[in-house]
Amino acid sequence: MKANVIKKHNITLHGTLRDHNIILRPLSDNDLPLLYKWNRDPEVIYWNEGSNANAANNDDENVQSIYKETSNAGYCFIIEFDGMAIGECLLCKMSVSYILEIYPVSADVRRIDILIGEKTFWNIGIGSVIVQMLVNFAFNYEKADIIYGITGDHNKRSARVFQKNGFHLFLECSTNNNPKEDGLELHYRLIRDEYKDR
Repeated sequence: MKANVIKKHNITLHGTLRDHNIILRPLSDNDLPLLYKWNRDPEVIYWNEGSNANAANNDDENVQSIYKETSNAGYCFIIEFDGMAIGECLLCKMSVSYILEIYPVSADVRRIDILIGEKTFWNIGIGSVIVQMLVNFAFNYEKADIIYGITGDHNKRSARVFQKNGFHLFLECSTNNNPKEDGLELHYRLIRDEYKDR
């Protein structure tokens, strides 16, 4: 029997946007065709990963490798809007070493990533609801201490989504060796006490 690419979990989260239902359900191998489609769309990948990203590199094997790694680091979800799969998101353990070095070893540091692959669903507020759902889950059920949202400085929409949910700009750093061409990576952070105070 063939092993699963995507590690399974049994968490489903529910939210609403106006009169619409948003469900974050567990990502599974059955969703791979959607992941191939979204990760091969140059416009989707540009907004998700920046100008250095090349959607042409995202063959089946590479996409499987990405989601195998991320699903082993946390919770990967398919985003459903009124029953239609429109994207994916994740809440995972932080793996960036220079961020982890800031905190005590005992700190539970997480990261949120969102990819809305169906472009007709951009700019209607879905991302903000998803961040809110993942933040509530991370702090209230997972007992995380700190959550990050990392985006490129080219992606103002993503930055606004994190800001609307109480995240503060914590760090700006070069994404590669040539920040003039590649831009900056913006690290937004929300800590548990700030979340409680909201």
